[in-house]
Amino acid sequence: MPIPLPPAGPGWHPAFDLSPAARAYDGSRAVLAAALAIDPPAPVEEPGSGALLRFKSMMNAEGLVCDLARLCDDRLYAYERIAQAHATANEGLRRMALELFQIYHRREAAAAERQ
Repeated sequence: MPIPLPPAGPGWHPAFDLSPAARAYDGSRAVLAAALAIDPPAPVEEPGSGALLRFKSMMNAEGLVCDLARLCDDRLYAYERIAQAHATANEGLRRMALELFQIYHRREAAAAERQ
């Protein structure tokens, strides 16, 4: 359903006039992107808090230290913990480390693309 616009009248200014495409905006992202002639940014996958908590628990079970806040904020620390987890004998922890590495890597690639 198109967004109704007030008719031109008192208080109307040409700077507030929208293009016909924008006037027909029905709320969908694709229509808005077409109206603005831009490509919408691709969604970036983030590690969920549940996955990070499981990772921390699995690391602790192996006798390894893992700080959740630093995993989220410190890229070098996160990669060091992921490498440490991947070097363990625990298959589940190694698999989770690989998944986290892929998520962090995609996030960095997306950030580099935007710049």
